[in-house]
Amino acid sequence: MKRRIFCVLTALLVMLTVFSGCNKNPHADETTTLAGEGGSDIVEENLTTTRKPVSNEKLIALTFDDGPHKTYTNRVLDILEKNGATATFFLVGYNIEKNVETIKRAANLGCEIANHSKDHKNLMKLTPEEISEQVGGPNELVKSLAGVDIKLFRAPGGNYNGVTDKIGMPLIQWSIDTEDWKYKDAAHKGRSEEQRNADLKKIADRVIEKADKGDIILMHDIYGFTADLCELVIPGLVEKGFKLVTVSEMYKAYGKELKAGEVYYSVDFASGNTLVVEPGQYRVKTKGSVLNIRTEPKAGAESLAKVPNGTPLTVIECNPGWAKVQYNSVTGWVNTAYLEAAE
Repeated sequence: MKRRIFCVLTALLVMLTVFSGCNKNPHADETTTLAGEGGSDIVEENLTTTRKPVSNEKLIALTFDDGPHKTYTNRVLDILEKNGATATFFLVGYNIEKNVETIKRAANLGCEIANHSKDHKNLMKLTPEEISEQVGGPNELVKSLAGVDIKLFRAPGGNYNGVTDKIGMPLIQWSIDTEDWKYKDAAHKGRSEEQRNADLKKIADRVIEKADKGDIILMHDIYGFTADLCELVIPGLVEKGFKLVTVSEMYKAYGKELKAGEVYYSVDFASGNTLVVEPGQYRVKTKGSVLNIRTEPKAGAESLAKVPNGTPLTVIECNPGWAKVQYNSVTGWVNTAYLEAAE
């Protein structure tokens, strides 16, 4: 009798062991080892260097004009690479052929190559044929020499009025101007090292303080001063929680389309806004970026003026999501999401 009971108990024990093994997660030990209780983090750890930006991140786009420059552009690329960041480089045609390897390096690091015209001429003073040459030349040259397709354009000096329909690409402006060109070493030959460092810190502090998600920051990668400025700005923005991406990546991640012939200063998060305000006195509330007064009540319409945060405006008319305002001698439309009633 005892022997029969022992055999039954042994059989039950074997069955329980097999059943438990069949239902055991074969990756349970691995999950605990690699990611603790939150095993879902395993995938994230394996993809951190290659994953695409997502819309809930604080994305911002650094842009560099007038290059490339063999020395200074590569210094900027060193800093970007060190900080896990990318940027968009708006190239001028006469700097392309002598810097092909630098262009390839930027593209291989995930940076975006864009067009800043062939000869940096004011497009507003050119014929349609001349504009076509200024735009098409760099596109063809970069494609043939570096194998890179260019999708974005920035007009020299930001001068695009009346020529947007002749570009054939999205026109990228900026919401934060570092004004780094004003502080280049050639313009401050008598400046001491202490004064130069003070200028670097002043600009970096201002940029980092003003920066908001969706902003486009303007710099120039042809100056040693700018390369030094990047040593402060890039890690400073990263430390503040921003992910530095290309212009195209930023707009795609935020679900915004870049359209040929339209002008972009920063990501417009107010698209679809239907807020209606009453006529009266208001202030701009942009969290650091400028507010564009546009010719029409729609995103991408031509900008008449850029109004700093906190500036008072007078609303004289309103449509759902848009207000017609008076600012000094300018009358135009702004998005109501960027207005707050004046006290």
